[in-house]
Amino acid sequence: MRYLAALGVFTQAESGTFGLAPLGKLLCTDNPESMRYSAIFGGEENYKATGNLLHSVRTGETAFNHLYGKGHFEWMANNADASSTFNKAMAQSLRRFAKNPVESYDYSGRRLVVDVGGGRGDLISSVLVANPTMEGVLFDLPQGSAEARSLLKSKGVEDRCHIKTGSFFDSIPAGGDVYVLSRILHDWPDDKAATILANCRKAIKEDGTLLIRDNVISDGDVLGSTLDITMLIMTGGKERNEAEWKHLLHSAGFALTRVYKKQGQLDLVEARPV
Repeated sequence: MRYLAALGVFTQAESGTFGLAPLGKLLCTDNPESMRYSAIFGGEENYKATGNLLHSVRTGETAFNHLYGKGHFEWMANNADASSTFNKAMAQSLRRFAKNPVESYDYSGRRLVVDVGGGRGDLISSVLVANPTMEGVLFDLPQGSAEARSLLKSKGVEDRCHIKTGSFFDSIPAGGDVYVLSRILHDWPDDKAATILANCRKAIKEDGTLLIRDNVISDGDVLGSTLDITMLIMTGGKERNEAEWKHLLHSAGFALTRVYKKQGQLDLVEARPV
């Protein structure tokens, strides 16, 4: 406790009693800025996988796969508590950054937005609240969207958002004006990311827009470089610079049209079908 007080997690009074410092309050569920589930997620399977970083460096194999015998998302499919923690951690990360470029994007003239790998629906519900004439499709694996219906209902958009389940490696719901991939593609190496994008290309309208909320890294990008190692350890994915994004998008039938830099935690890549 004294050590954590020295780090600023707790306060320590002369009487020897302890209290929560502002940093410690971030671990409380009822804190609007809570990072509780991000801390839990980072402290369990992530922590163990990080201990196998050297294996990834030596062999190129994903540390998590080596440790658990299967990929992270496959493993979560059989671990409901871990899947729920992951979804809540992603939602908390989304809430902590007010300037989310996907939410503030200009959707004028657009009717249907499809959130690919949208989890509980935190992002698409925010988009629909801000754009009351639009409808949405939330698409994810069954375990990923297990808590979506109640969240969409709490946001008042349940009647405008359809939940569809499946794997984005197989197919993606068709007919959307806008397709959103928020923190999805960095989870996968280029070949699998290209498959996801190719399925988006099959589904999207010819005048549609693809929005990718992810890092566009550059030299000296500490956060991007840190996440790059995390992806190596956890999923075998990677962070990408602008040239790599252009090449990946082109391989799947898209052209990169604009990069909105660091509005909030991550960048926003805009692309169009070609």
